[in-house]
Amino acid sequence: MTVNWDRALRSSRWALLLLSGAVILGMLTLWLLPALLTRHPSHGMTAAEQLKAVNDVRAPLVGFVILLGSAATLWFTARTYRLGREGQVTDRYTKAVGQLGDTKAPVRVGGIYALERIGNDSPRDRDTIIWVLGAFVRERSREMRERQDVAPEDVRAALRVASRLLAQSTVKLDLRDADLRNTDLSKFSTARILLDGADLTDAVLPAA
Repeated sequence: MTVNWDRALRSSRWALLLLSGAVILGMLTLWLLPALLTRHPSHGMTAAEQLKAVNDVRAPLVGFVILLGSAATLWFTARTYRLGREGQVTDRYTKAVGQLGDTKAPVRVGGIYALERIGNDSPRDRDTIIWVLGAFVRERSREMRERQDVAPEDVRAALRVASRLLAQSTVKLDLRDADLRNTDLSKFSTARILLDGADLTDAVLPAA
């Protein structure tokens, strides 16, 4: 996995701040605050009574600090998990996009379906993935075809995946100037794709 040094540095700073805050809060709770809160009412008390008063004040303060510490630990754990998950998504996305440029068709198709999985797992990346798939179709469809009567399998896979992701998004798929001859576009809505300049010879078009 690629290490995100900026995030790691920020996390380390937060951990240091939390540790420093815990030390300061602990000192206040165990020594300073109990002494200050019982300073004036302690006149006329014996040493034992003064100690009991301090301990009576200290007990709820310690409980409060423990509660704060638990909340801070939960927050830090959730933050660490979220940053780690974002890093994993970024690595998966980078690898999948890299597969789209591979010379072997099965590898490109694998990258396309990997992008679909990421788009389902990470809604914040879904629109970007749709745009990437549109760019892939535009570029790849204009390359030399082995068969003129059918679009390449990777182009068809990209269109299938894009149609499914569009159902969960509000963006449009840009297929302008793509070579879409003999391509099935029936899964799309005409309002969700841009087809200006595309070659639609013998293509199955979306319903109006």
